[in-house]
Amino acid sequence: MITDRITKYLEENKTTVNDYLSKNVEKLAGHSFQRQFMGKEDKDNNDYYKHKLRLSSAGKCPRQVAYKYHGFDKAGKEIDGRAKIIFFQGDLAELMLMNLAKLAGCPVMATGLEQISLFFPVEAGDGIHFIEGHPDGYIIDKGCLLVECKSMSSFGYRKFEKGEIDDSYRAQINVYLEASGLDSCILVAMNKDNGAIGEMRIEKDMQIVMQSHENMVSVISSGRTELPEPMFECNDKGMYPWNCLYCSYHETCKPNAEKTLVGRSYKLKEKNYGKDNSEQDTNGDKGDGSKDV
Repeated sequence: MITDRITKYLEENKTTVNDYLSKNVEKLAGHSFQRQFMGKEDKDNNDYYKHKLRLSSAGKCPRQVAYKYHGFDKAGKEIDGRAKIIFFQGDLAELMLMNLAKLAGCPVMATGLEQISLFFPVEAGDGIHFIEGHPDGYIIDKGCLLVECKSMSSFGYRKFEKGEIDDSYRAQINVYLEASGLDSCILVAMNKDNGAIGEMRIEKDMQIVMQSHENMVSVISSGRTELPEPMFECNDKGMYPWNCLYCSYHETCKPNAEKTLVGRSYKLKEKNYGKDNSEQDTNGDKGDGSKDV
């Protein structure tokens, strides 16, 4: 639907994704560049954003979202320069794909700086909260469909080609669909390693919508001393999933875990996991409350 037209447009004009990107970087990337690198709309240091719940967080770990919602200080993986570059590339891919779609004749609308705000009602705590979100765009093709764009590594793209996408992203798409009153979304993906593009049609799943709603209810209804349960726990080897390692609050959430080099990558692991707690300590404690006399 979208990618076929983009590919045809690029072939007919004897250009590539990279050529288009280099010729239009100022037009497409100016706003994103300022936002990521020059402090415009700095969401990490802005109290308004610190305590604001967004639809893009609907499928994330509720405890992680609650830490930010309640203004906890970060203690974990910080947003460093490398991460900012990755986010900038993601913004750029979205802008590029949507503008290429327009040039290729796709009837897409409400993209880039003209994105439409959606509001998803959540009844929790002291009343109804309207959670805001901004989908990448819409396409008019025998009805209206939501459009979302995502750049990914070759590993992620191979999973995408098999019909697999991250659960948190699927949740985000579903609450966007529910808030917009639509039933279908076209997810356009780009392999950032080689420029390959593909698309997937996602139908609204009310079970995912309801679970996402419950996630947001648990965040809004929580307090600094009564946080939601974490989404992830360690496996039988004491290892946490990558989501925990890259969480900005993992030192607060998992105080007994530490970064451990496993092979060529770091993992988050519970300290002293698997050791026999029944062993006697230096004071003669047997682990059952009794002591040697």
